[in-house]
Amino acid sequence: MMNWIWAAIGIIGIVWGIAAGKGGAITDQVMRAAIDAVQLCVKLAGGFALWTGLIAILERGGAMERMAKAAKPLLTRLFPGAGEHAREAIAMNLTANMLGLGNAATPMGLEAMRRMADDAPDGAATDAMCMFLVINASSVQLFPATVIALRAASGSSAPASVLAAVLVSTAASTVVAVLSCIALRAVWAGRKGRALS
Repeated sequence: MMNWIWAAIGIIGIVWGIAAGKGGAITDQVMRAAIDAVQLCVKLAGGFALWTGLIAILERGGAMERMAKAAKPLLTRLFPGAGEHAREAIAMNLTANMLGLGNAATPMGLEAMRRMADDAPDGAATDAMCMFLVINASSVQLFPATVIALRAASGSSAPASVLAAVLVSTAASTVVAVLSCIALRAVWAGRKGRALS
């Protein structure tokens, strides 16, 4: 549906511009935007390669497994019912997200969700799956690599100056998201208990 909406917006804009006699300006802007997009991708590729490589080194060196073990008490409380392998994938996903590597975190997040789905008794979304989705949506950013790379590619003189603001805002959003999920879990458990009695 969204593809149709975006296509309609684009077509309407082009037709409107041509009707207003701005066909040449539209062509110039389209070509300039295409060139800028390719240049931005090339500038970002180095940063993505660096951080994705570091994550791979951490994973192969066993650091991710040690981080998962260190975080086990917290992960067990946040993700009830998630198995050991699922918690390991969750830890890797959350680590990549904290480093601002959304693209590197996605495969690990899908693997974590698949492992939790394997542990689900009836195929429905579990509390652990819901919590995982909520934490991924809010996502604490210790080092927003993508944002810093975008700012550097755009010519910012201090691309990392947003670190403190990003950390505070994402930490606050994650705390609110986790507390909301816990509260809703309690409300749902209460309703379920009343329905059974």
